[in-house]
Amino acid sequence: MDLQEYIKNRYDGQFQKFVMEEINSVPQQQHIRQIIDIKEYLGKNQHKVNTRPNETFNGKEMEVERITLNYAKQIVQFTVNFLLGRNPVQLSGVEDVVQELNRVYKKAKYHKIDYRLLGDLVRYGEAFEYVYVKDGQIYSQVLDVAESYPIYDPETNEMLAFIQYYHSDYVDFYVVFTDDVVAKYNNSQGEDIRLVEQRPNITGLPIHYKTDNEVDSTRGHSPLNDIIDILDSMENLLSEAIDGFGRYITGTPVSIGQQLTNVELPKHGNGVGIALDDDADFKYVTNEFDHKAFESLYGTLRNALMDISNMPNILLNGGSTISNVGDIAVESIFYLSLIRANMNSKYLQDGFEQRLDKIRNVLAIQGITFDDDDYEETSFVFSPDMPKDTTQLIENIESLKGIGAISTESVLDNVSFLDKVSEMERLANEGVEQDSGNTVDE
Repeated sequence: MDLQEYIKNRYDGQFQKFVMEEINSVPQQQHIRQIIDIKEYLGKNQHKVNTRPNETFNGKEMEVERITLNYAKQIVQFTVNFLLGRNPVQLSGVEDVVQELNRVYKKAKYHKIDYRLLGDLVRYGEAFEYVYVKDGQIYSQVLDVAESYPIYDPETNEMLAFIQYYHSDYVDFYVVFTDDVVAKYNNSQGEDIRLVEQRPNITGLPIHYKTDNEVDSTRGHSPLNDIIDILDSMENLLSEAIDGFGRYITGTPVSIGQQLTNVELPKHGNGVGIALDDDADFKYVTNEFDHKAFESLYGTLRNALMDISNMPNILLNGGSTISNVGDIAVESIFYLSLIRANMNSKYLQDGFEQRLDKIRNVLAIQGITFDDDDYEETSFVFSPDMPKDTTQLIENIESLKGIGAISTESVLDNVSFLDKVSEMERLANEGVEQDSGNTVDE
């Protein structure tokens, strides 16, 4: 089913009706609401614990503790930077093809685009990229997921169109992407939307990056939804524990027997004396505060958080250290993080392949073409930022270079403090000859 048939069958061929009803459909609005909830959770600290009601203590309303833990932000930052923070994605393949693609990548600063795309994937489970041409140069725009409404064929799950909707200064704006046209609408002149701009679209629909979703294959699933409930429990447990400990310290005064004075004691008095009868008693009664039970519960929740988020537990434990640990031990510590990085690299690669196809089509229009076999050799190289034993790494590289079993390019792939692309250019300028993989020393 193409877009025209879709609009004809569902909206009687009325394009404006198609735009408005797709934006306001229940599934689209539910998904956008989930995206906004995550944005507000991360950006405005709108956590469940902040809805805790106040309590009454000693006859007065007391403000309860509402402790928010921003572990979610830390997890997002670690996940993104572990894969792309230090080592951007590199292209590998036939030299002429890679050289031309690297030129496009460098001009468009795609290392920054990739970083933002992964950030959206980790936060919201999906990301959107639109490739466009400006003044003959190829660029990409990362679209806000909260403004993104992809339209999919219900039979084939192929994207038919894409609508970007946002509201500003009391005006609704709609940008409708089809395979060959980008059209802009707004309602600045009244309630009905009107066409204000239309231009050819030579790069097709935006690219939809998404994680695996067991319920809806046309949408991603936010990894944060898997840990927010655990964080809610941690925040609630910590807040209630602090409240309970405050009452434990304060205690409740209890007087037993007949007082000899008839003076009403002030509720907040200090150093006030009272006279008691011979068989009377006065004491403070407190509930027991089982700190070991608290430590056990909180520790269990925290370990579950680290496991489900694929974070090395050692990173958020200030009392631990990984100094003087070999590479094998480090890999075991970061094993779950490597699994998550591999999954994220696959999600990104699915979109990167579409990006390269669009770039290739634009270059072909500009007269730059690639042989099919050469183009299909292009691949993406991801280098997670794993802690490494530098001494052992250098020794291994020297051994491999000694027997001619490693290329200069592979050496640079494993040296995190050097930029591979820049260093390869410098080596070429210095006249270092390279054959199929080994450096030839004159």
